[in-house]
Amino acid sequence: MEDNLVKHQWQIELGERRVETLKSVSGISFKQEYIQLLQNSPDGKPVPDLVLGAPEFYGTLTLTRGLDKSERFTQWISESRDPAKAESSSQTIVLAYVNERNEVVRRFQFEGARPSSWSGPDLSAGDSSAVEETLELTYVSANPI
Repeated sequence: MEDNLVKHQWQIELGERRVETLKSVSGISFKQEYIQLLQNSPDGKPVPDLVLGAPEFYGTLTLTRGLDKSERFTQWISESRDPAKAESSSQTIVLAYVNERNEVVRRFQFEGARPSSWSGPDLSAGDSSAVEETLELTYVSANPI
């Protein structure tokens, strides 16, 4: 019997490589400001017009992943906590939404991303569920690519 369940996934890219598959991603949003200006029509009457303003910067993204799945990604998280390396720890992060054949459906790029919060797993004796951690990233700008 053929499995008709479509399995889409989020994968994170650092540089040119996909380094990890994520369990979930939340907080992807893009906001654009529009400014209302009053223009004068040829007959002198005010006419409202919307003009594209600046995109809204600084957002937050929440990633859920298995504990220590990607060494490279984990190293970046650790280095960002070191005060000596904090200034240079911002990265361009790309989230790739892939289909069941591991083909990219859509990419989202987050400039100036830095880990801002980390939550470890809740563990109970005898619990057989997967161990997960949650990472919150703050970014400077975001764009679908």
